[in-house]
Amino acid sequence: MHDKKTYPSDIQSDLEKFNVTVIRGNERADFLTKADGVSIPSWPEFMMHDQVANKYWNHLNEKFASFQFALSDGKSGKWIAVGNSIPVAWTAAIDDLPDEGWDWALRSGMEDDLSANMLCALAIQILPEFRGSGLSSLMVRIMKHIGSENGYDRLIAPVRPSKKSDYPLLGMEKYLKWTSRDGRFDPWIRVHERLGARVIKICPRAMRIQGRISEWESWTDRSFQSSGQYIIPGALSVINIDVENDCGNYVEPNVWMLHKQDSLKQKK
Repeated sequence: MHDKKTYPSDIQSDLEKFNVTVIRGNERADFLTKADGVSIPSWPEFMMHDQVANKYWNHLNEKFASFQFALSDGKSGKWIAVGNSIPVAWTAAIDDLPDEGWDWALRSGMEDDLSANMLCALAIQILPEFRGSGLSSLMVRIMKHIGSENGYDRLIAPVRPSKKSDYPLLGMEKYLKWTSRDGRFDPWIRVHERLGARVIKICPRAMRIQGRISEWESWTDRSFQSSGQYIIPGALSVINIDVENDCGNYVEPNVWMLHKQDSLKQKK
């Protein structure tokens, strides 16, 4: 039996407001199975086939259970959101974080024997019907608190901009310059910035997904009979199809962002 964790007053207040309970990965033997009920509906099918994720994801909770968490609805008991993070070691300048982003974080966190010195966000997933209510901000603050209680004063995140999939032909550098009346155009980048994070750099090769053409057709419910670049729903950039070599390749750009613990409380 694990002791229930305590949270800062601002987080506790929002847990009560949303009527949700935090469940940590080391509190449930079936955490991974239950978390899949949130993760799978949250992503396009092709995103489930990143080679690094296929190798390490199912072992994440074995090695770093206390860094994974979920929110359950107080009325139904249904799991409605899941957060995943991993301690990583990075001793070079923070502005030089790897271009491989998400793939680097998961691989190095699972493989490196170096002492970790910061926490890296891997995913915050919220069931579609619960999005837009403010839960995303709460999830980030819980993740930052988990880092703080484990002695990490920095949280880095290879952020996947939530609206970029509407503009897959636009380069990430130009997209980041877009604004709205609320500030930054992209709502997910905006959530992080309102919590005190800053953009460090683009990680142009954050994820790489490769597969045979038949696999891509199955993942996307599309036909790819000619070589070329294709736009598919949910992708942040185009996929490259090579019919002669029976190969489809997708390289996803993300955005490295940095939170420091002195920005734990949400800015007004």
